[in-house]
Amino acid sequence: MSPLPLLAQQSRLARGSFVLAAITVYVLSLASQTLLSAPVVAQVGVAPFVLVQIALIWVWIVLHMRRLRDAGRPNGLVIGVALIYALEVVLLTLLVWILNPNTGISDFAGSTAGVFHLFVILYLFGAITGDPNLGALQLWLMGFAVLMFLPVVIAILFSLWVATRPSNNATSAP
Repeated sequence: MSPLPLLAQQSRLARGSFVLAAITVYVLSLASQTLLSAPVVAQVGVAPFVLVQIALIWVWIVLHMRRLRDAGRPNGLVIGVALIYALEVVLLTLLVWILNPNTGISDFAGSTAGVFHLFVILYLFGAITGDPNLGALQLWLMGFAVLMFLPVVIAILFSLWVATRPSNNATSAP
């Protein structure tokens, strides 16, 4: 099977094929996070991660548009969800790029250890003193974690919604 028909934007995609393709895109997206590991970023920067994410977002958009076309539904919402996820990728990339000691940007903040090391030290200090609760800082950290995962949750829920739309036989006729 050639990948070109799979990515043709004017085609339709049945529910079963969509589910398999969407799972593959999500697994590849999760695997691409390894491109943000310290050794990879130190050697080649964040560019490989960005390029892989651009390709995966494009494939995600095409898959969802094709599935919604098969279901006879409008597909404008696909771009909105993809933009939310793309914004998360941009923010994650900037965060990794800024906190990477090899970029020289973290020297501007006065520490090459990074912000996350500071949070670990604060948590360990709290654990040693008998109160591992960081108070307001802990709430900020939990809020930040929720905000980082929210676009992924939105994309997965949208994919589940798209996968459950029944095919529209009237629109699938040539």
